[in-house]
Amino acid sequence: MANRFANLLLAAALTTTGALAQQPAAPAQPTPEQMKQMQAMMQAQMQMMAVMFDVRPSKLGYDETVNAVKAGASKRGWKVGDVQDMQAQLHRAGMKDAQRMTVIPTCPPQANERIAKASGGKAPALPCRATVFEGKDGKTYLVRMNTANMAKLMQEAAVAKAMAEVGAEEEALYKDIVQ
Repeated sequence: MANRFANLLLAAALTTTGALAQQPAAPAQPTPEQMKQMQAMMQAQMQMMAVMFDVRPSKLGYDETVNAVKAGASKRGWKVGDVQDMQAQLHRAGMKDAQRMTVIPTCPPQANERIAKASGGKAPALPCRATVFEGKDGKTYLVRMNTANMAKLMQEAAVAKAMAEVGAEEEALYKDIVQ
């Protein structure tokens, strides 16, 4: 499955890049062929994002979700960084209709160190954050990187194992919070 997504993304990127590189200057309106290529690329990107990220509705209200993530992380010995009220930042930037959104930096202890050691320093650092947001439907959602799913994409067994372990720790935190 991992190779299918990787091959799909690579094929879409190469096809689109090659086709667009052959075009002189971009016309005012994309050709039907360019539209098909762009749609294929967007579909591939959406499929990859579905593999990379876990977006689920919360069982709790907005403030309760934010507090449950922070309390649960602290209870497990995770460090919780400076929580960011993104709605306030977006309002200051002029986006008056911005929905509620809170970014909570937190990660299992030494998660990145374990993955870096397993990969010989080649794997990128995990983003180590959860974002709680209010959807247009008024419901509260939690989005995070799906580390356990991403582990399945890793070719090196040691990296896959380290990421799966981190993913299991994350899932333990979020299981009582999200649906």
